Amino acid sequence: MGTPAIVGVIGLGQLGLPIATNLIEAGHRVAGFRRTGREEFVARGGQALDSPAEVTRQADILLLCLPSEQAELDVLQGPNGVLEALKPGQIVIELSTYSKAFKIEQAERIRERGGRVLESEVSGSPPMVTQRKASLYLGGSRELIEECKPVLDAITTHHFHIGEYGAAVAMKLIANYLLSIHILAAAEAMNLGAKAGFDPHMVADVIKHGAGSSTMFAIRAPMMAARAFTPAIGPFVTLKKYLDLGGALADELGVATPLFSAAAPYFYRAIDSDICDEDAAAVIKLLESES
Repeated sequence: MGTPAIVGVIGLGQLGLPIATNLIEAGHRVAGFRRTGREEFVARGGQALDSPAEVTRQADILLLCLPSEQAELDVLQGPNGVLEALKPGQIVIELSTYSKAFKIEQAERIRERGGRVLESEVSGSPPMVTQRKASLYLGGSRELIEECKPVLDAITTHHFHIGEYGAAVAMKLIANYLLSIHILAAAEAMNLGAKAGFDPHMVADVIKHGAGSSTMFAIRAPMMAARAFTPAIGPFVTLKKYLDLGGALADELGVATPLFSAAAPYFYRAIDSDICDEDAAAVIKLLESES
């Protein structure tokens, strides 16, 4: 497809807003919907509309970026929802992460109304999306991916075609499964370094440039050293969904999970504590309390 006249984005939160911003900066006209807090979207050049149906009617291609399955149901099937306004052949790109079964069920509802659906899981924090360094895990036909390429390229140039619709969410869960392990490993190393008498900033810098580093260490270790846990780039509360779904996937497949089984309880403890809104890097506080 050529550059769409209007790209619709429903869900302008932590992830949806930087995605919409990238589209605007790439020259797309972007219409969006969010129940509250639309001012920043408008300030960045977006057109805020009053309902999912209105966005769907105006958009040539529609992006969904919602926080929960209930939010998805409300947007699709609720009053003034997407399904009542969907146009024959209209493309819907699903950016949200849910269980595979739920995603496939909602995709079928969209297809029943004549829409076409592409799965696009985002791997990367909001700052990575802003810098266009995030990756998109794509599920669907190669033909549909090619048709959506101008929009996908505006978000990031890092695309991976994982397979059919529903395959991308499994890859996203594996990525975030590993992310939780890496964050706890970084916290463990940082805590050990501090107890060994090293300045935390030096530990973060030295390890970052060595063989033991990881993307999560490079991002989170400086935050741990500076005790910079707010504002959170990835709060504990948003991690819960990925822990639940990733653990369920591992259980379903019957795989051994020695590291995840050790890491997950720390994050669940944090989720149930007064640090739940802090960045996941604050898991180091739990290790410090045990040391």
